[in-house]
Amino acid sequence: MFDDQFAQLPSNPPRRPATLPGLRFAAAVSRSALVLPLVFVCFFALIPISISISDPALRLAMGPTRTVQGRVLSAASVSACRGSSAHRVTYTFSPESGRELRGVATLCEESPYYSVGEGDPIEVQYVSGNPSINAMRGGTRNDAPPVALLILMPVFILAMLSPMFVPQFRELLRARQLYKKGRFALGKVIFVKKRVTALWPGWPGNSAAEVFIEFQPTGDERREAVAWCPNDWIVHILGARCRGAPGIHR
Repeated sequence: MFDDQFAQLPSNPPRRPATLPGLRFAAAVSRSALVLPLVFVCFFALIPISISISDPALRLAMGPTRTVQGRVLSAASVSACRGSSAHRVTYTFSPESGRELRGVATLCEESPYYSVGEGDPIEVQYVSGNPSINAMRGGTRNDAPPVALLILMPVFILAMLSPMFVPQFRELLRARQLYKKGRFALGKVIFVKKRVTALWPGWPGNSAAEVFIEFQPTGDERREAVAWCPNDWIVHILGARCRGAPGIHR
């Protein structure tokens, strides 16, 4: 039943994989199977964005900032820094907008501004678009979340979901390369084994089949091979009739 289709294919390589619809990348994974992974990837990709918007320390570490000179208003001893002595410093500064703003910082002993007192000059760093987000430059510890971890979070999710799709794409790339450079030979279906990759309980997974075939290359002895086929209709026809069908081999 595939004689007409195979007659239209070039007998000698190289061939273009685009001539067969089953060799398109869109045929490797069904669109419904991609919905759930895309939801997970988008969700975890939004986490770094939401943190970068809401976390002041991260905005100071990553966003556009400016530095101006400020002045200490008061300094008092407090209990912080894991039980060690600390100073709570209140400072004032004037951003480019001109209005005076105040800020508060808790300084541990290792801070270079630990010993500042009332009236001492300091450097204040603030976010360009929002001067209310500010800190003493070099005066406090960097409590911002690790930027590299936030950026790599979607990559981790893709790595976790990759076993659901990598085998299909690996087999597709192998089939494309084989079709592009292989030769045609007459083959016979011996056995068909259904293979389903479950994505989530109650969610439709990726279905494919391992087709065990026997073929004889020109002038060679008979051989057996396993072919991957994601088309259920073709698998049903080949499995039901188990008759000779053209195949491709190296």
